[in-house]
Amino acid sequence: MSPILFIYYISIYLLISSFEIVLIQLNTANCILHTAMMIASASSSSSSSLAVRTRMNRNAQKKTIITKVHHQQQQQRHLLHLQQQNRRRKKMMTSIRTNASEEDKNNNNTTTTREATYSETFDGKTGQMVKKLSQAIEDVSVNGLKLKHRVGFPDQKRKEPTMPKIVMIHGVGSRAYTFRQISVILQEKGYETYALDFVGHGDSEKPTQSSFKYDEQSYVSAMESYVEKIIEIGSEDQKQVDLVAQGFIIPQYAILLVRKRPELFRRIVLMNMPLDGNHNLPAPLATFNQMFGMGKGKAFDAVSLNYMGNEFAIGGDELKEYERAYVGSDAENARSAVEMTIANSDFKNLKKKVKEAYFQGGMPKTRVVWGVSDKYLDEAPMFAWATDARASEKALRKVGHMPQEDFPQATADAIDDFFSSDLKVGALKSVRGRRVTSDDGQG
Repeated sequence: MSPILFIYYISIYLLISSFEIVLIQLNTANCILHTAMMIASASSSSSSSLAVRTRMNRNAQKKTIITKVHHQQQQQRHLLHLQQQNRRRKKMMTSIRTNASEEDKNNNNTTTTREATYSETFDGKTGQMVKKLSQAIEDVSVNGLKLKHRVGFPDQKRKEPTMPKIVMIHGVGSRAYTFRQISVILQEKGYETYALDFVGHGDSEKPTQSSFKYDEQSYVSAMESYVEKIIEIGSEDQKQVDLVAQGFIIPQYAILLVRKRPELFRRIVLMNMPLDGNHNLPAPLATFNQMFGMGKGKAFDAVSLNYMGNEFAIGGDELKEYERAYVGSDAENARSAVEMTIANSDFKNLKKKVKEAYFQGGMPKTRVVWGVSDKYLDEAPMFAWATDARASEKALRKVGHMPQEDFPQATADAIDDFFSSDLKVGALKSVRGRRVTSDDGQG
């Protein structure tokens, strides 16, 4: 082969190799460009998705803010509506009171019309809140002491004339709260009820012994002033009240007040209280009646006193009400009031005075309503006392020391039966000296 031809072939080979290298480089560049475009596209898509999510979050925040503002506006409108209703109600009540006042003036009548008190309670049968008669808790000044009492009025829709006022007296270590249930039932029957937290008890003032001696004279005087104050309320033609008393010592003082001022009382109902020499104080109270003052400073167990004597258990919330005065900031004054009341009572002599009060004659007609399952007081001495005192009696089976708690309906019915009767033996369904029992429906 000639040198010229060799050089020609070599040149062609080099030219072809260079062309292949260029093609490879072009393919590589194309791949790099395609990859770059894919990355750019992905980045753009991610940015777009992030932007969409950001806009969605912002919209959600705006909706939340708008919802909150709307809810606040609804609350403000509802509050404004309630305020307007209250203003209209106040105007209406003012108008009613004004009209009543003008009518009283025109009729030259000094009677003060009181309104019934209602509370809302849940009705398990209907599943709704219903209005129910209740009592107002009001301040009352008695012999310069600031006391509290529960005042209950009948429903104004009743067409029957209002029945006599009933004054309810609780025992030492108890409070007016104990009469709340029978008060409602009696209000439904047309009665006005007044139950006082006595000095040193419940929510009433608890003075030291230098201001109130917690003895017979002090209690009788305070009770007398209170009854006179209640008689002054309302109709001028009602010069007497009916009396309901239950418990230890203070109800016994109530009997001594009746002996002193029988003209203040029309009828009397006595419930589970010491009436005979064989009736004694229960342990929670007897601890303060020990010889030589050994009970001085002892603790007082209000829960045991108001729980252990009954046939049926009292609920926890109710027990807290009985105990409240003895665990709060005024607990020591309340405990001291119980101690001084018992220490100053001369309990043995007090029972004699109670028995003698009915043997002197001139006492108002009396009925004993007694829970025969009383864990503190036996019924046998009660029946003997009732026979001697010529008092009718109503014995309630399966009912304990506090009939007003164990079986309020039967207790209130027995009270109403006596207060509204003509006191004839047939109307009373009883004869003196004979046991009359009533089943509580528990079987």
